[in-house]
Amino acid sequence: MSNVHRLRLSDRIVFVTVNLRPRIKRFSDFDYPVIFKVLETSRRRLGFLLCGYVLMPDHWHALIWTGYPLLMWQVLHDVKQVTTLRFHALRRSQGPFWQHPFGDRLVRHEKEFNDRRQYMHLNPVRKGWVKRPQDWRWSSYNNFALDKATVAGCPLQIDYVRLPEGYRA
Repeated sequence: MSNVHRLRLSDRIVFVTVNLRPRIKRFSDFDYPVIFKVLETSRRRLGFLLCGYVLMPDHWHALIWTGYPLLMWQVLHDVKQVTTLRFHALRRSQGPFWQHPFGDRLVRHEKEFNDRRQYMHLNPVRKGWVKRPQDWRWSSYNNFALDKATVAGCPLQIDYVRLPEGYRA
């Protein structure tokens, strides 16, 4: 569950988890590009860094770095609001779409950043959707490939960051 204090911080990386409400139809391969488009549009408009992500049928995770004065709650409010409107238009539905509380955790150091990124990328494997993380198109895993063509083929490019020396949240 979200900690309101963390939502008021800037210049930090936060690992977020956003879940669909229980009775909402799960995402399919046709739905993921909608979420990518919203993430990309929000990222350009608000100016946050997207350091990693995975989209799953009933939730998504992301590593997001907000720069001052942007706050995490503003990013999540924007993404959730716009995706809700888009999916309601596509599905001809209405009402709450995302669960209100969401998970968020400050990333305190480089090891935790790498651990969270690995957790995200292995999520589709753990759930049995694919055998290898590189086979799940809806994550940032292939953004880290050494092959430039593989990176170029990713549906959403991430922001590559180097954590400042002694990074502490």
